[in-house]
Amino acid sequence: MTMPVIHPESRFKVVWEVYILIMTVAVTIVAPLIVVFRLPSTPFLVGFDILVTLTFAADILIHFNTGFMVRQEMVTDRRQIALRYLKSWFLLDLVATLPFTWFFRTSRFAALNRVFRFFRLARLFKLFGSSKILNRAKKLSFVNPAFMRLFLLVFWILVAAHLIACGWIFIGGPGEFPTNGETYLEAFYWTVTTLTTIGYGDITPAEPLQFIFVIIIMLIGAAIYGFIIGNIANIIANLDVAKTQFREKVENVDTFLKYRNIPGDLQKRIHDYYDYLWESRRGYEESKLLRDLPTSLKTQVSFFLNQDIIEKVPIFKNATREFIRDIILNLKPVIYTPGDAIVTYGEIGYEMYFISRGEVDVTNEDGSVTYATLASGQFFGEIALLLSTPRTATVRSKVYCDLYVLDKDTFDNILQRYPSFAKNVEEMADGRRRELGLEKDEEEFVDVVEDGPSPASGPVPEAPESVVHQLLDDGVVKITWLPLTGADAYEIIRKAENADKWTRLTASMRNPVYLDLHAPSGGMVYRIRGINRHGGGRWSEPLTVRIS
Repeated sequence: MTMPVIHPESRFKVVWEVYILIMTVAVTIVAPLIVVFRLPSTPFLVGFDILVTLTFAADILIHFNTGFMVRQEMVTDRRQIALRYLKSWFLLDLVATLPFTWFFRTSRFAALNRVFRFFRLARLFKLFGSSKILNRAKKLSFVNPAFMRLFLLVFWILVAAHLIACGWIFIGGPGEFPTNGETYLEAFYWTVTTLTTIGYGDITPAEPLQFIFVIIIMLIGAAIYGFIIGNIANIIANLDVAKTQFREKVENVDTFLKYRNIPGDLQKRIHDYYDYLWESRRGYEESKLLRDLPTSLKTQVSFFLNQDIIEKVPIFKNATREFIRDIILNLKPVIYTPGDAIVTYGEIGYEMYFISRGEVDVTNEDGSVTYATLASGQFFGEIALLLSTPRTATVRSKVYCDLYVLDKDTFDNILQRYPSFAKNVEEMADGRRRELGLEKDEEEFVDVVEDGPSPASGPVPEAPESVVHQLLDDGVVKITWLPLTGADAYEIIRKAENADKWTRLTASMRNPVYLDLHAPSGGMVYRIRGINRHGGGRWSEPLTVRIS
């Protein structure tokens, strides 16, 4: 039976690596102590040795059956897996697994057994393989990477100190003590004072070998001391990179405020805003973060954040998932501070708002009467997407508010791609007009001047070019043209093929695309022109459309 290929990120592999790390640390502690103190082979140590051997052997087998990731794709070819392992950690793992102390256990080979006991230290080669397990721990999402780096630094220093202390014991550095524990404690004490370059001088070498050992350790200690200081300083400086960058940004803002002599109360509001920005989202800007994601991930994140609130809006009822997706991807996050007027009574509305966090008050013009208080998950201003009419109330933020805004231009652009749903929106708009007493204007007839633009006080747009049409479902006519330089809006007119009078369909279209949702059957003629503050430009050539 063939063993299946193990995914390198599977729960089994993670648990196994943690177990291997624990066993490796245990071997690192125990093996040198057995060698330097010449501990006898008690049943516990023999059992431990057998367990370590079987564990490391099983680890080799698991490595030969564990895939690896290349550009986020798992390689499952066993030949590639084996070659990769053989070229990396296999040899060290094999040496660490071989039970050298089992080879000569009889008194006949007592001399060789004394030599082979040093091969017990070969188990320490497993430490090199375990380093990659420790490096993977840096990627844990719930641990600050700087703290993990500090932990790993301390871990390796303690491992080095333990091995150096055992070496000091082996060459007879510590004095005579009644127990092994006291001997090890003095050796560890000497190691720490030497590595940290303190060196009280209360423990000194007495033999040439000890002098050589001490010189080497002192040199290592000086290097380690500088390495530790440099790393700790770097780790502390990078404990919170985001906060450091945010502080630099706030300092730039402070410099600007002081240079421009901004009033104190306004400065305080700006500082409070940045404090809220840090406390609520660690200073990041949501739009920038989402912009860096690929479209698929951006869509999933946006859906998770906004799908529920979007589906509550009446005008989006019965909309397709694709339409909801386009709406969600075009929402813009905004923040309002306490007391800000988000919507003002009487102004022309062009935006709808969705409340992600916070509360707002809906009041009358002077704020004396509060009609309602809206909270997270609610919305307001939806009439602005249907009708560009004056606001009927004032909306103020009670606390810091995280909102999403959808403007009418973006909404209209999205509607162009969904003509059947655009008809539903048009019907809703007609219903809202009737509710508000804003009946649709009577048809307005216009005259077309063929020999030039309307009288104007300045330069006006040229005639639109490449005017084409497309017949969509349910008799909807889609008309597109090339954008005009200098045009603030477009005017579209229509007439029956044999009629004399033109009917104005709109004079406020901002984008070079128009959906005629109520085109009558038969032959129809359309013309378009650009409009700016100086007046109307030249009309396009007539576009004839036949609707059956």
